[in-house]
Amino acid sequence: MYSIHNLFRQVLTAACPLCGLTAGAGDLCTGCLRDVLRMNQDGRWCMQCAVRVSCAARLCAQCLNTCPAFDRTVAAIDYAYPGAMLIRGLKERGQLAQANMFARFLTRTINAHPQSLPRLNALVPIPSSAASLRKRGFNPAAEIARALRPALRVPLQQSWLRRTRESDLQKTLDFEARRKSVQGLYVCDQVVPPIWIGVVDDVLTSGSTMHEASLALKRAGALGVVALVAARATW
Repeated sequence: MYSIHNLFRQVLTAACPLCGLTAGAGDLCTGCLRDVLRMNQDGRWCMQCAVRVSCAARLCAQCLNTCPAFDRTVAAIDYAYPGAMLIRGLKERGQLAQANMFARFLTRTINAHPQSLPRLNALVPIPSSAASLRKRGFNPAAEIARALRPALRVPLQQSWLRRTRESDLQKTLDFEARRKSVQGLYVCDQVVPPIWIGVVDDVLTSGSTMHEASLALKRAGALGVVALVAARATW
């Protein structure tokens, strides 16, 4: 869908937020875009969690062993240098323009492989903790989902997921501790129609948060879940 914002980005120029070279306003330069976007890179990714796999594998060993509740994952970039600087700009410095950028990255990635994804009927952001909301003043996942909604032309349902409690800071925990810390963390209080839902988050690391959120939505009636994440951790 064409918009006046697309016209402004094409006409106006600014410094690329990664390298400082000239770029369209609110975008990366051509070189950084080529280097950062996963869709421009060689290799294969697990179709369920989007971690890198060998050429012969469709699913990674972790997904084969743990069976995550989310069915597919679309990740725009790797959570690694230099792309991780964009994530930190959004989460740590409140650069909300990066949410619009990630929405464009995700839209471009989705449109590059339309036949491999189910049609989504709703977008649901992962809810932030109360502590994170107090610190940042916004929910990064919700900002990305809000920017993604008009491009995908599906409704945004921010009330479909609710946190049941506060949880430990995830980045300080190992894989097993992450899994335990988020068990039962999310609930959906209403009946959800049998549709495919895009659950939006900024970074997918162990997949434990996305698993619990997807489990809550499926228990409420969702047919399937596609994880839509700005970045995928490489560990």
